Amino acid sequence: MSAFVRRFIFFPVFEVSMLALALVPTRAPAQESAAPAGQVMCNETSYIIKQAIVIPQKKSALVKGWIRLRPGQCHTIIKAPLSKGRYYTYGFAAPVHSGGRREWGGMEPFCVTPKKDFAVRADAREKCHEPGWEERGFNLMNVKAPSGGKTVLSEPARFGSRAQMAGIQRLLRDNGYMIRAIDGYAGRRTRNAIRRFLRTKKINRQPENPVLIDLLEKTAAEKLKETGLHICNRAGGTVWAAYGRKVKKGWQSRGWWKLADDQCLRLISGPFRDKNIYIYAGLEQDGGERVLKDAKEPFCVSDVLFSITGHANCAARGFEKRAFALFHNTSGTGIHIDLTKDSFSQKSVISGLRR
Repeated sequence: MSAFVRRFIFFPVFEVSMLALALVPTRAPAQESAAPAGQVMCNETSYIIKQAIVIPQKKSALVKGWIRLRPGQCHTIIKAPLSKGRYYTYGFAAPVHSGGRREWGGMEPFCVTPKKDFAVRADAREKCHEPGWEERGFNLMNVKAPSGGKTVLSEPARFGSRAQMAGIQRLLRDNGYMIRAIDGYAGRRTRNAIRRFLRTKKINRQPENPVLIDLLEKTAAEKLKETGLHICNRAGGTVWAAYGRKVKKGWQSRGWWKLADDQCLRLISGPFRDKNIYIYAGLEQDGGERVLKDAKEPFCVSDVLFSITGHANCAARGFEKRAFALFHNTSGTGIHIDLTKDSFSQKSVISGLRR
């Protein structure tokens, strides 16, 4: 690896922490590349990633987003020549992917608005308190001025040149097709799933991989409206949310999501098959927060973003214990929850969480 390549790896601790084979053996690989001059970002994951960057300027750095990177795509995110200074980056997986939020970032806080493109001065910290804006942790990029460098987004599977096909497999799964392994190899099951998908779209000729990825993403986004775990805040104040659910390894709790008044968020994307889920929601007020009336089931939480396995012995493991409320998945594909003032008890709990 070049001395000027920096690799950011997503480890699956928060669902809220290269180019591939052709679709058929007879076709040459579809390849997306970028000019070498400037700062190049390569997505070697199986996810479509939306990327934001921080560019140093004379008076104040510029925070800018979003750059969409398909799996297997390399793109020049900053053209040469680059000035000296500290460059940062943050990315998250497109919401069409099943599961919760997946992020590629660090500990340096900057304000972003996840739902639309933006450009804002880095010192405009008051933006984080406006509706639709929030703070995300950015990581330092390895930039060699004036020519630039290369940043690689990765995940533990290390797909490398198989990332594009792995991304197609993941999007097929997001669309409901049975893909047992996301491995980046265009095996028989993957090829058959691609053919069935194209047949439903009445497309006779197989498109190039980037075109197929875009089509799969669009179709998954349409399906997403009817699936997953979706929470809307109608309570007249800021709400902090987390969920608890049964997984293969036992019980698991994840948080936090911050919902401004009249804001909706999808905590889990894709088909949601769980019969039940437990929700923590705290309505902010002076000196604490009001909790859900029917919250009875204890789960572990933390004062920062968390993914915790097990809901016993919270204090002994360095966590706090909070009561979650039970919700039923009556549709079998997803849950929509509207939180109003009447959803919360009058009792207030002291909370230093998420500060």
